[in-house]
Amino acid sequence: MIRNKAYFLVFLLLITIFSIPLTSAEDSDEQLYTLSGKVFDADGQLANKTSIKVDSMTSTWSENGSYVFSGITPGEHTVRAYFMNSGHTVVYRRMIFDSDMELDWQVGKNWITVEAFDNQGIHIQDSSNFNIEIVGVEENNDLEDGRVEYGPLNIGEYFTIIANYENFESSQFLHFKMSASQPNDFNFQHGMNSRYGFVVDEQGFPMSGVSISNGTKNAVTNSDGFFLIQNLEVGTIQTFTIQQSGIDIIDPVVTTIIDGEGWMNLSSTYQVELPRNVSFITQFQTIPMSPFEIDWEGGPYTDFYSLYLDGELAYRGTSTTFSFNPQDSGTFEFRIEATNINGSNDNASSLLLIVLPNSSDSELWSLGMSWDYEIEYTPSSPYNIHNVTITAIGTESTIDAFGHEKTSFLARYSDEHDIEGEESYRWVDSQNLLTLHTYWVDSPSSSSYYQEGILGWDFTDSNGLSTDIFSSQDEELNLHFNRTNIIGVPGHPNGYDDTYNTVSIVEDVILTTPAGTFSTTHITITDNDDGVISWELWYNASVRNWVKIIDQLPGSHSDKKVSILKSFDVPMNPMFLTEESNLSVNEYSITWAPFQGTDYYQLFENDILIYEGNQTNQNISNQKDGNYDYQINSIMLSGYTVLGEKINLNIFHIAQPPVFLTTSQVLNSNDEIILSWTPITDAEWYNVTVIDRDGNKNSIYNGSENYSLIDDLSIGQNRIRVQVGLTNDKISDFSSSIFITIEENESNNSIQNLAYPAVIILILIILVTSVIYRNRWSE
Repeated sequence: MIRNKAYFLVFLLLITIFSIPLTSAEDSDEQLYTLSGKVFDADGQLANKTSIKVDSMTSTWSENGSYVFSGITPGEHTVRAYFMNSGHTVVYRRMIFDSDMELDWQVGKNWITVEAFDNQGIHIQDSSNFNIEIVGVEENNDLEDGRVEYGPLNIGEYFTIIANYENFESSQFLHFKMSASQPNDFNFQHGMNSRYGFVVDEQGFPMSGVSISNGTKNAVTNSDGFFLIQNLEVGTIQTFTIQQSGIDIIDPVVTTIIDGEGWMNLSSTYQVELPRNVSFITQFQTIPMSPFEIDWEGGPYTDFYSLYLDGELAYRGTSTTFSFNPQDSGTFEFRIEATNINGSNDNASSLLLIVLPNSSDSELWSLGMSWDYEIEYTPSSPYNIHNVTITAIGTESTIDAFGHEKTSFLARYSDEHDIEGEESYRWVDSQNLLTLHTYWVDSPSSSSYYQEGILGWDFTDSNGLSTDIFSSQDEELNLHFNRTNIIGVPGHPNGYDDTYNTVSIVEDVILTTPAGTFSTTHITITDNDDGVISWELWYNASVRNWVKIIDQLPGSHSDKKVSILKSFDVPMNPMFLTEESNLSVNEYSITWAPFQGTDYYQLFENDILIYEGNQTNQNISNQKDGNYDYQINSIMLSGYTVLGEKINLNIFHIAQPPVFLTTSQVLNSNDEIILSWTPITDAEWYNVTVIDRDGNKNSIYNGSENYSLIDDLSIGQNRIRVQVGLTNDKISDFSSSIFITIEENESNNSIQNLAYPAVIILILIILVTSVIYRNRWSE
């Protein structure tokens, strides 16, 4: 009898076991749908690699502008498109799946999705009793299962939605800014309305990060100062508090919710703190075409910095350094601003970097050529005579004062009276050797003043045809001259010149200067209005430059400037383009000018050969602190060695901390995250520390990889930073922080549902085994 009971229990157990997969199989028969379509960039062309994701499912990537995402369950889902190679932009939208669907995405566009409910909270099915209008959008769509959508429309624009109920007897308004980072999904319920508006300070500037709350509903203003609170019951009296950083900035606002427009614009007289000044530590300089660190210094009340390169955003974040990796030679202008929730503080002094080309094929000038002038000003400067050296260091394309693109020589302008950090450069027209662009910046130890000039020289012959002073056959030309001087000195006005002139050219004029006696081309430029000779210039082909210049329109600080050639140097030996300097990096480039007739070059560092070849630059990596003497030699095709120039560099390396690639985010307690950061050359170890919400500080990773899997962070906000130790024993400061917030999980029903039958099965197995064992024992 006992044996029969045991067999019966085994039979029961088998039925239970096999019934569970049958139930799962039935569940797996649920219909799954597919989303497909195309992705386009902002210009309407097929976009490059783009990621499509539905909820938290694994992403799928587009191929040749098309994508297919399979395995979508019926119901409501949030779908995301991430245009990785088209501006790193993202678009989110809400979708209801009850069949396979097609959807095309475009950079800068998103949809409006609406759900409509009656006063009982039930979906409105009949469009005759409900009407949606998007102001300014000629699109009229009918409800389907209580839902309707519009678009795609431009992201970043503001739209007004009007919902009319029951033959327009009541209306609900909603105003919002089209978002990319979240679905523009709205619920309209009969008997409800919205409140929205802009919050500005006493000067009329938008206030971002302001909280508007009625105690149950809350909104925070965006960067425009705009807020939106939805679904407030019509007829109720609402009291709104307006706070920033927990401080009341406006007295509470009491209002009655009614039908119609819901504007509630607010103005604050509360004094808010803008971020303090931010300024570049890196100074104006020329650099080789290789990575270069730009550093700046900020002040209190700063949340983040924005670095702009030629008007385009290059970096935004909390770091005070940026690695600039130029791909082309030329002149690059950087601008920096500091931002907090109250606004931004833009530093007016930009940073100008000149990236030198690798080589020059110019005809008149070659890299390394230099000219020494003695310059006298009227009225006299405090130094009386200035001894100035002009050195050719590259070629660039430049826009002159008339908007014409010109090929120019880039020249370094060095005055013997310059103090450390003072810099001056000239861009010289490669056809006529007249200056097109000037730039001077004072030493940071003295001031932040600068001066910039943009010039234009438009020559025409007697027939009115465009010409140039060295190519024209006429002995008399016409010149339209234009110049704008930008004076970066507080309170100092900018200057402007615009004149029409007659140009006289006389050949074979003999002129003697401290540099020798020369046969010159004498050029006289006379103002047509007053008959004053504005310029006299004497050119010599051997010098390949001006032997003498008398300039009677020199600028804002003098009435006359006379430049006389003392000496010139068409390099007879190899010349460095890299200047002697103090460097705080251990990676840099040594660059020299091409030397005609060279078979290959030899570069020596402290009398040790470190490079041999036909390149004109050498990158130095992992350099130890100290003084380094460099010499460049040319080995000629004949085998003869030409000894070149020597320079000294003083190196004191400051280790820079890594920058997190992982961003701040919110996770569930059972989630894990891979922290990653930029790799640092010659890193021996990285140390990652965390400070939890209770202020406890711990090291959560110490190793040589630039990433780590983290799965045991504390509940709440965790502040995480990383530092690096180098093989030369230098240790960086800690990096800027990221914040990982861990939230407690709600119970996972699906896991419980699986765990529960598993426990039952285990109990049954134990019981059956026990019975069978006792039965056998009794036998």
